[in-house]
Amino acid sequence: MRGLKAGHMRSYRVAAIVLGAGIAALFSYVASAQTRETAGTPASRDLSGFWELSFDSRRVPDANLLSAVTRAVRAERAKRDAYAIRWCNLLGMPFVMDSGRPLDIRQGRTAVIIVPENASGPRYLYLDRSTHIGEEIFDPTAYGDSIAHWEGDTLVADTIGFHPDRGITTIPGGGHRSATSHLVERYRLLQGGQVLSVVFTWTDPKVFRTPHTYEFRYYRLPADYEPRTWLPCDPFDDGRGQFLEGPAPRAGAGGK
Repeated sequence: MRGLKAGHMRSYRVAAIVLGAGIAALFSYVASAQTRETAGTPASRDLSGFWELSFDSRRVPDANLLSAVTRAVRAERAKRDAYAIRWCNLLGMPFVMDSGRPLDIRQGRTAVIIVPENASGPRYLYLDRSTHIGEEIFDPTAYGDSIAHWEGDTLVADTIGFHPDRGITTIPGGGHRSATSHLVERYRLLQGGQVLSVVFTWTDPKVFRTPHTYEFRYYRLPADYEPRTWLPCDPFDDGRGQFLEGPAPRAGAGGK
C-alpha cells in the first residue's frame, strides 16, 4: 500500500512537471509571438504595457455645450449612467479609459487592444483599415468603431458609431456621447516611454459648440506588474442594489 501511494505521488510529480512545462511553453509562445508582431517597431511607437492614471493625470477643461444640453438633459444622462452601473452593463467609452484600474495595452500588426482591469470589456483600435465599417453592417455600440494610423510617433485613433444610450455616456468636462459623436485620440509616448499622453477631442453637432479637448497622462507600471482579476458585478445582488439605489447616506450614519 505504501509503495502504491509512493507510485501515485511520483505520477503526480511527473504530471505536474509536464503540465508546468506545457504552461511555460505556452507563455513562451505567446511572448515570442508578441515580440514578432512588434519586431522592428521603434520604441517610440510601441505602446504595449500596463498603464495607470495618477491623481495628477487629468487635465480636463469645462466643455462648451450647446444651450440644448440643459440641466434636465444632464440629469437624465446621469440617471441613465446610474442604471448602466446598477445592472452591470458594458460601460464603454469614455469610461473605459478612466475606470480606476490600470489599462493593459497590447499592440500588434492589425490592431491595438486596450483591456481594463474590470468588466468593461476591451477596446480595439484597428490598424488594418482606413475607413469605418458602414452602417449597413455595423450596429452602434458603447465603444463605437475605431480605426487608427501613425503620424510620426503619434497614434491617431478615429471613432464613430457610438450608441446614444448604452453604457456610461457622460464625457469628462461635460456633455455626453450620442449617435453623432466623433472622437479623435492622439497617443504619444513621453519621458523615454515612461508616460503615455492621450489627447481626446470630441465633436458633436448636437452637444458641443466647439470641439472639446482634454488630456490624460498614464504612467507605465513595472515590467513585473501582475494584473488583478476584476471584481465581479452581480446585478442580482440585493445588497449591492440597495446600496446603489437607496437614499443618500446621512452624516454619521455609516455602517459598522
